[in-house]
Amino acid sequence: MSNPLMGMIGGASGNNPFGMLQKMMGFMRGAQNPGAMLQNMAQNNPNIKRAIDMCNGRNPKDVFMEMCQKNGMNPNDIVNKLK
Repeated sequence: MSNPLMGMIGGASGNNPFGMLQKMMGFMRGAQNPGAMLQNMAQNNPNIKRAIDMCNGRNPKDVFMEMCQKNGMNPNDIVNKLK
């Protein structure tokens, strides 16, 4: 079974998911209103909307950690690749 988290951020399309995530984080850092930007992205990208819906009001960091543990991944490895 493929990793649903990776599929959501671009793995299913063959794109580099880490590169895409780094690019998105760069946009968020430079945005005047990151919340509005994220909502706009969710309206235009069903993968972003699924990620937001997966959080369902919870802290995204907690959801990320939970998904990593569920899929046997080390979250620090992913975070270090993003840096």
